[in-house]
Amino acid sequence: MEGFEAEKIVFDFASGRRITTGVQGTWTSRDETGGVSGSNKTKRKVLIKAKRVIVSCGTLHSPLLLLRSDLTNPQIGRNLHCHPASLVAGVFPKEIRPWEGGILTTLCEEFSNQDNHGHGAKINAMTMIPSWVLPFMPWTGGLDFKVFASKLSRMCAHCVVVRDRDSGQVYPDPVDGRCKIKYSPSSFDKGHALECLLGMCKIMYVMGAEEIIVSQVGVPIFTRSPDAKESVGINDASFQAWLANLRKRGLPHPETSWGSAHQMGTCRMAASETKGVVDPRGEVWGAEGLYVADASVFPSASGVNPMVTNMAISDMI
Repeated sequence: MEGFEAEKIVFDFASGRRITTGVQGTWTSRDETGGVSGSNKTKRKVLIKAKRVIVSCGTLHSPLLLLRSDLTNPQIGRNLHCHPASLVAGVFPKEIRPWEGGILTTLCEEFSNQDNHGHGAKINAMTMIPSWVLPFMPWTGGLDFKVFASKLSRMCAHCVVVRDRDSGQVYPDPVDGRCKIKYSPSSFDKGHALECLLGMCKIMYVMGAEEIIVSQVGVPIFTRSPDAKESVGINDASFQAWLANLRKRGLPHPETSWGSAHQMGTCRMAASETKGVVDPRGEVWGAEGLYVADASVFPSASGVNPMVTNMAISDMI
């Protein structure tokens, strides 16, 4: 229903059972011009009755709807996995025009299983539109940023995407109910990201980058010397010194720029109510006829783009 905002799930109670009977919310019409930005709109409270309700508000908002519906399972909103991502960019001698052609065309799994339990990081090609790449770069001043942006046509960037073992939480703002996120990459997951990031820098060097930039404040841009011998490769002394400095610094907070590639896990599927929010069929523990079907039911981070897995789980539910 266009314009409908679900506010809470409605239940009946019988013999100690919580039985789903529908969804309550507010419907807002379009404005008098057929748009949505005008002020002349109609609002109505709506109750939709149903024997089954499937929640699919996404990892950030599905748990909030459950909490607004007076469900009290302490697992709701926890187990947030974000696939934290950071970036390395290289500037090359010739024009590349990286915003043209295919996107996300490169994948390297060399660092994807660093603990022998499937946790690590993958190297992915970046979508090279300016608004996606440039904000990741550390800010050192307006002139520096303009010079950096002017090199975009000769630039290639890859990102490290971590399969995070450790998790965070989403919860409603106590004042207005909006989604609040509590998440920082753990030392364990940052260690995997750092190894992958160092590998990306080496790839950039071998590819012939004249400059290598990481998305971390305080790390200088590596500039290849015109006198560097090609036969030495990544064993170039100045490059090795730069890598050693990067390793020593690590990925401190808040100097390191992070993004979230994908969000999942906040209504975790589990075999018992003490460990998750939904059962193996996707039904919410303690609420008959209420299901969740989106990436929030993932038991852990997928480690890859979750789209196909999300579709398959939702189809099963």
